[in-house]
Amino acid sequence: MKFLLAVFSSLVIIGINYAYGYDEISTSDFRIVNSLNEVVPSPVVDQQLNLQTSLKNVSQKNVNWVYVVQVVDSNGAISDLNYATGSLVVNQTLAAALSWTPHASGTYKIQVFVWDNLRDINPLAPMSTFTVTVT
Repeated sequence: MKFLLAVFSSLVIIGINYAYGYDEISTSDFRIVNSLNEVVPSPVVDQQLNLQTSLKNVSQKNVNWVYVVQVVDSNGAISDLNYATGSLVVNQTLAAALSWTPHASGTYKIQVFVWDNLRDINPLAPMSTFTVTVT
């Protein structure tokens, strides 16, 4: 009985991930870079940064996507919210990036979302969260 419950739970999780498109795009290699695409290990106030993530179409069809980056400050307030749109053909990989200029020092949480569009907001990949300290 426990075995059947475990199998059922696994199938439900797999089904939810498939239903919400998690098998459409894989995300990896989040980096904070400057305009020359050089990694910025220690960002400073008023420095223009690019929040970059590698997107890969792992489905068997062309996929439209919206890359959304939300920056949250240490008080839980949204400091920046931006998005970009595009499409990927089968097996295509690209680096999506959005710029952000921090105007105050502190620790920020960067949340990365990949959705199918801004109207339905169906996720194509799990949300990713990163922390950065700005001096």
